[in-house]
Amino acid sequence: MLTPTGWMLVGVGASGAYMAQFLGKLALKPLGFFKSQETYFAPAGGCATVLAAQVCKAKKEVLLLTPSLQSKGLMEALVGAAGRGVAVEVLLPQGAEKTSAAEIQALVGAGGCPYIGQESRVMSTVLLVDHSILAAGSVNQNNPGEPGVIEHLHVWKGNADLNNKHRELISNHKGQARALGEPKAAAAAPAAPAPAAQPSLSPQSAQPSIPGLPAGIDPNNPGALLQAAREAAGRGDQNTAAALLEAAKQANQRMQVAGGVRVSA
Repeated sequence: MLTPTGWMLVGVGASGAYMAQFLGKLALKPLGFFKSQETYFAPAGGCATVLAAQVCKAKKEVLLLTPSLQSKGLMEALVGAAGRGVAVEVLLPQGAEKTSAAEIQALVGAGGCPYIGQESRVMSTVLLVDHSILAAGSVNQNNPGEPGVIEHLHVWKGNADLNNKHRELISNHKGQARALGEPKAAAAAPAAPAPAAQPSLSPQSAQPSIPGLPAGIDPNNPGALLQAAREAAGRGDQNTAAALLEAAKQANQRMQVAGGVRVSA
């Protein structure tokens, strides 16, 4: 039988064990070792306010599949996340580019990427934040908190299996949708350098000055220049012949570069 001191030691040991368990859970919970689930039924302001609160926690990525973007609070949260560098991708049903045109433009302007899917109706909302927070349910964005409207939203934290399944669901929808912006997660391809300006190589555009060039001789015609150089040499005008011969060689080089036919001097 335990003495009073023994019972005191047992109590201290049990308290220490409970405290160690509590501290261990507190330390490991952020790493996803412990799962949690919360359920909401149309709280004040509607379930869209719950979605907005989860988006505000994002540090890297927000994936949202939703019927519309009518909630002001949710839109502000999405635009704010995109503005601080979070990769925000929102999948909307067919026709949303007309019903949510202003919201889509604001999201693109902030750096987010909306997608328009092939489906004309999307009945539920799915949100995945940093691959650690998952929210799914029926959210009324048109009139948040409207009496008589049933809303429900489940929020899971640290459930890797559910996260993977819903990421696959969103990826399947995204693969059949068209993007209205540029996803931040995708590395932008470097712009091709502009080609350097090339000097004009057209023989007709270049009109070099040649000393002693006879009238009517094209300064870009190597054959005519070569003939004029021979005639000048025949007259004994060696300076003019040399200048014309050099001009013929230069004209021949210009024609080679421009794709012309080479004339042998």
